[in-house]
Amino acid sequence: MTRFLSAIAALCIAAPAFAADLADRYTAMGTMTVQLGDETLDMVIPFDTEKQRGYAEQKMIMGSYLTVNAVGRVVKPDGTPGSPMVQITLQKSTGDMRFLSAEVFDDQGFDAPMAMGADGGDGTLTAFSMEGNTASGVIEGEFLRLTGYSSDPKVAEGATPVPARIEWNVDLPPLE
Repeated sequence: MTRFLSAIAALCIAAPAFAADLADRYTAMGTMTVQLGDETLDMVIPFDTEKQRGYAEQKMIMGSYLTVNAVGRVVKPDGTPGSPMVQITLQKSTGDMRFLSAEVFDDQGFDAPMAMGADGGDGTLTAFSMEGNTASGVIEGEFLRLTGYSSDPKVAEGATPVPARIEWNVDLPPLE
């Protein structure tokens, strides 16, 4: 009986690793761990080798603003990027990198994400490092559920703050 229970426990521990295997079409540019209240999401930041498109980038805007954007996705059982997904956006003009926004797109749809930043709850970039094209960091704060995100974003009636911590690391494509 002890062996049986040990085997079940080992399978339960290993199950998340099985779920995180990407299909051959994708490679991982990085990882993202998101703590939403009591729930932890282990995500990948994928690169689609078929479309040659990554889910993270760095861009210079107007020659003076470095923007970093990354999207973490859970991996579906078939190995494709799934939902929920978490998008983070950072920007540097002079001085240190700063947090702009984060969104959680889940089963509520694209018009009702949870948001942190200008439209949602408060958030802070508590750690950031960038060596060459490899970036890593931590964002801490609270998400609020929005409505009307694609047209007139507002905090949803009755929305309660969800404490969150987002930790990521990613190998970004070089600046063009």
